[in-house]
Amino acid sequence: MDIIVDSVKKLEKLLEHSGCSDGGVRLDVDPYVVNCRFEKGACMTADFGKKQGIFTTFDPLRCLTKISFMFGAPLDTPPARGAACAITNVAAGFFCLSRTLHPCPAASHASCGKNLGEELAGRQVFAVGTIQGLESIHGITVTPDPSGADIILIGCEGLIDPVAGEIIGRYAKTKRILFLGPSTAGIARLNEMEHLCPHGLS
Repeated sequence: MDIIVDSVKKLEKLLEHSGCSDGGVRLDVDPYVVNCRFEKGACMTADFGKKQGIFTTFDPLRCLTKISFMFGAPLDTPPARGAACAITNVAAGFFCLSRTLHPCPAASHASCGKNLGEELAGRQVFAVGTIQGLESIHGITVTPDPSGADIILIGCEGLIDPVAGEIIGRYAKTKRILFLGPSTAGIARLNEMEHLCPHGLS
């Protein structure tokens, strides 16, 4: 299972015969955005149909493209996978599948951390990839072994790692899987999986 490739296939089926997949998407970087407190990297923006989505990554792309350019593409590099996530985020927002398109303001970071701490308190958590600042959240116990975790937590860095799909496939029926932050919203919604970003903006 590859969660990003599978999500692109679902988006392709959703947009079939709509003509929307040939609309232009602009990928760029916004250096002025305050990132989600759990995300680190550059804020790659995807603009489509007067909507904008983001994906935080260390490998941003700047180009003009189309949603359809993802269809059938291998998506086998971090830049391509990150771009696919950004495009999926803005498409999910455009088609009203997701309301979370941007990170919350810095003033909401403390409240967000408190919410996550309350959500995960007393449970063993396995994080796919690095989640910025997770260890500073009171009440969270992080385990290096997914088999011993109660909850699998997936942030933006973990989402583009091919291992994410393998872990989801292995544990989806036995463990709670939680996607975290605005960068993961579109993929989570397309796959009808739980997503947490309590103060994310549209």
